[in-house]
Formats: sequence, C-alpha cells, structure tokens
Amino acid sequence: MTKAALNQRDICFYINEHTVRFNQFSADISRARLAIAQSDADSVLLFHQSSYDFAVGFFALALEGRHIVMPPNAQQQTLMYIAPQCQATLGDIKVDGLDAIDTNGATSNNSCNTSNNDSAVSVEVLLSRADLFTLLACQITFFTSGSTGQHKPIVKQFSQLNCEVDVLIKTFSQRLAATQLLVSTVSHQHIYGLLFKLLLPLKSGLAIVNDTFEYPEHINQCLGNDDRQTALLISSPAHLKRLSLDNVLIANKAQLQGVFSSGGPLPFTIAQDLFTQLGQAPIEVFGSTETGGIAWRQCQQSSPSAWRVFPDISYRVMAETAQLILTSPYIAGDDYVTEDRVEWIDSQHFTMLGRADRTIKHEEKRINLDHMERCLQQHEFVNEVRVIVLNGAKKQVLAAVIELTDVGKIQLQQQHKKSLNDSFKQHLLGEFERICLPKKWRYPDMMAFNSQGKLVMKELEKLFD
Repeated sequence: MTKAALNQRDICFYINEHTVRFNQFSADISRARLAIAQSDADSVLLFHQSSYDFAVGFFALALEGRHIVMPPNAQQQTLMYIAPQCQATLGDIKVDGLDAIDTNGATSNNSCNTSNNDSAVSVEVLLSRADLFTLLACQITFFTSGSTGQHKPIVKQFSQLNCEVDVLIKTFSQRLAATQLLVSTVSHQHIYGLLFKLLLPLKSGLAIVNDTFEYPEHINQCLGNDDRQTALLISSPAHLKRLSLDNVLIANKAQLQGVFSSGGPLPFTIAQDLFTQLGQAPIEVFGSTETGGIAWRQCQQSSPSAWRVFPDISYRVMAETAQLILTSPYIAGDDYVTEDRVEWIDSQHFTMLGRADRTIKHEEKRINLDHMERCLQQHEFVNEVRVIVLNGAKKQVLAAVIELTDVGKIQLQQQHKKSLNDSFKQHLLGEFERICLPKKWRYPDMMAFNSQGKLVMKELEKLFD
C-alpha cells in the first residue's frame, strides 16, 4: 500500500467534511474512559445521534469493562422500559433516576492529554485501530426493533461481535480493500448498523461518514464532494426501494464498490432494478439480532440467487416444519432453531420459504401470511404490503395494509375504495379460498418503517382503530 493510501486509512471519520484521524479518536476515547472510570455503574444506557460520539462512548465503555445497553431509539417510553436494567446513561438521553456520565464533551474538536487530568485514574492510550478490538470482557444488550411488539433484550459478548467482523472482512475483503468511504442510511443503535457502519469499517481501515442519511440526494452530494473517493453504502430494503424509483446515485455508480442491504427481505424486482441502474445488485445479508449474520446473496442473474452461509456457520433443516437450525459462533450453544423456513440445496446454500411463525389458523384454515403477501406483491397496484391479524372481541380478523404504486393511487382516486378492495380479493382467489381473504384494507401514503427499515406493527394496527 502506498504512503498516500496509508494516510487515507488513518482517517477514521468525516464529520461535516472535517477529517478525524485515529490519534484524535483515541484521545477522545481516553477522555471518555476517565469519566467512566469514576462512575460505579456496571450497566450503562448508551444512545447518541452522532455515530462518532456513539463510537467514542461505545469503545470507552467496552475498554472499561462496562455492560453496554443499547436502546433502539430515544423515545421516553422505550427508555423507561429499559432503564431498570441500568445504573447510568451516556449520550443524548436523560432518564429520571439514572445518573448521567459526563464525558466532558468528547468530540472531534477537542484534544485529550490524560497526563494533565486531575483524576488519579489513568488510561492507556490506544495506538492503532487493532487496539480497539482486543479481547474485551464486555457485554452488549441489544433490543429487537419492536416490529412485532414489545422490545426484547438480546445479550451479546464483544468477542462474538469481533468474531463476526473478522468473518465479514474475510468474506468481502476485495470490496473493502478497494473502498475508502463508508456511508449509511441505518442507525448504529441496532446490531446491523453497529457491525456494518462502525465495527467493520473501523477494523478494516475505512473512513466513516458520520451522518445517517435519510435521502439519496444527500448521499449523492456527499460522494460528489470528491468523486475520486470510493465508497460502500450500508442500507435497508425500505431505503433501496425508494432509491430505485428515482436513482440519483447512478451518477456515483463508478464510486460505489458495494451496496449492502439487511433488516428485511429485499424484493427481487428491486434488486434487478438496482442492478440495471448501478451495474451491481445489493449484497443482501440475512440474519437477526439473536443470530447475527447467517447468510448472504447478490441477485445479479435473471432469477433469485440462493443464500450462501457465512464461514464457520453450519445449518440443517427440521424435517417436520422446514425450519432453519443453526450452529454458529455468534450464538451461545448449538442447534439454534429459527422461525425461518428454508429449503436445503447443499451444506453451503439454501432458499428461503418464509417465516414459520407467520402460518396461522384462520377460519379453520392454515394460512401463511408471507405467502399471501407475496401474492399481493405481484399485483400491479402494490408497492408494499403487510397482512396482519387483528384480535377482535369475538374473533380474529385478517387485515391488509398496502402502499400503492402510482398506478394504484390513480385507481384509488378514480374508483371507490371498495372497488380496489374487490380487485385485490379477486387476485388472491387464485391462491386462497374466499373465507381466508382479508376483511379490512388500508392504503397509507407510506408504510411505517422504523430506523432499521422494518415495519412497526403497532403503527400498522393503529390504522384500524
């Protein structure tokens, strides 16, 4: 690697086009550690909007051996639900009853000289990126996104995350070696964002753009500041669907070394559209908070590609239910039974069949809601769809929430809603008995996706109040 390339790898973050090199990052971590060392809190609730400030807090807590608790958002209801598990907070949040650790504004604009600190506590200065990934006795609690109900805590060891980052580097080594910048549309407060937006680039030598981008136009502007910079885009199906409709990143396709998608299924048609527009399909990563990464694929053929399991992961299929059973270094113990149904191809590949937990008994009939959604997705009026179960006073009712295509929206304006309902019901009769069809239908302008690109069940249910 040339000297210029080595200097480039020394840059850890870009904050408003201002570069933060490793020595500054290390100094800010050291300052935060001094404040944390003076706190008795074993478990700390960590939330920062800024990826840089979050990373400083995360590594400071990890190096001090504290249990890091990561709320998925900063809503007070979420924080109050999680707060009893913690003794202090760190970051942009305040919670009644919990001490707030003051890290003295550890930001990229301040320097840190630990030898001049009045505290008797001292910390060892980190000399390289590798020092961030030493064997730390640290636990991290994540929370599932709440798309199906109450937030569920999932505890991981830092060593498990470190192991997964090593596998990602090995799997995507050529792309990483050819990349300088990392831009993201997903939050670092979730396991996908933490792994791909922070830990992976920090360990592999990329520079992280601090922003979490909501709009493709801002990514286009960011990359346009220096069209010699190569980049990876970390995103979700929700963002990529919107991107494919008016893809302003076509102008930056020579810079993009890869586009990653996770957090939910990416429709094959969207992967095809992006392949046509950018010259590459997104790299889809299949996994969960509980399991970590399981498999990946890149659909660049005329039919959907099979899923390829990551190194060191083995799987088998439960004969009765076709459920995926994993043995993985990211999961404590063997034989973790998932709720995902798969079809065996060989020891390294499988195809997805949908979720086992989305097969319900309705009107004495067994219905797989994934299958019903796939059928509706084929209709020209449907852009996005979710079929849910509403528990009424006397019986359960199937309900469909559909984000319409432009053609569908015109149809809704020109015809009565009942006519549109009937059109979808007629479409479903090719696969389902009439008694199994949804009884209620709603057509919001946009689906309620959270920061991780997943649909929020409670928001969908509110449409039927």
